[in-house]
Amino acid sequence: MHMRAVSTPYPTKEWLQPKRYKAHVMGTQYVYDFPELFRQAFQNSWTKVLEKVPGLLEKRPPVGECIEYSELVLDDTDNLVEVSREAGTNSHGMVGWIVTAYTPEYPKGRRFIIIANDITYQIGSFGPQEDKFFHKCTELARKLGIPRIYLSANSGARIGMADELIPYLNVAWNDPAKPEAGFKYLYLTPEFKAKLDERKKKEVITELVTEDGEERYKITAVIGAKDGLGVECLRGSGLIAGETSRAYEDIFTITLVTCRSVGIGAYLVRLGQRAIQVEGQPIILTGAPAINKLLGREVYTSNLQLGGTQ
Repeated sequence: MHMRAVSTPYPTKEWLQPKRYKAHVMGTQYVYDFPELFRQAFQNSWTKVLEKVPGLLEKRPPVGECIEYSELVLDDTDNLVEVSREAGTNSHGMVGWIVTAYTPEYPKGRRFIIIANDITYQIGSFGPQEDKFFHKCTELARKLGIPRIYLSANSGARIGMADELIPYLNVAWNDPAKPEAGFKYLYLTPEFKAKLDERKKKEVITELVTEDGEERYKITAVIGAKDGLGVECLRGSGLIAGETSRAYEDIFTITLVTCRSVGIGAYLVRLGQRAIQVEGQPIILTGAPAINKLLGREVYTSNLQLGGTQ
């Protein structure tokens, strides 16, 4: 509303504003705002250098043209392609760009690749698609022999829920009158198990048991209707850890920890060559509450004691 008439209507909320707010609440920037932050940083570097070395003025690009970038996405064959699309239209929690920056050190341009977590998409967790994209971008940087920058803001490997099964789960309590006493197992009724069998999709593995004169299908494993709920995410973590280790040997890698970095996210930070950690954002394998439970007493009061400045 700055420099506008007092009668100017207040603008309606932009569709990206809730995502920006969500990222800001977590202490970081919205992922699609980072390229413009890089532009501003390069512009400021030119201003500072020209104050000391005026002779570089003729090499400075026009204002606002110190960076060019294209977003990278995976096509139907899982190959990276450059696209120009609207911000916020990503279909998974990892975003990347191939960038050409015109800096005082490289006025003719220097290319590099940026990979960033989208903390607003399933809290930045790593699933199969995120792992595949991270792997392909890092592999491309190695093939081109250019630096790779990783903007880390994540919650580690994704542990999902088969939401389609939740309404049909039944609980075999140790004591039905005292739920706090725990349970023996989860089970499905024969009626719902028959419906699942009609779908011909192996969403859950069960074994037939009889208890209290009732037939029950005791759940021994949940697979889910969609990919990316469990062990496949951990398998992808191994894939990107190995690729980051190879990149350590072949190219320059640097990580900026803009928000919390957990589990495989913390490993990726350590496996790179250099890391910059924003104050107040932890790098941890697991949280303080879990460690305290393991130790049996309150040793840590915050995640920053485990992987922060404390």
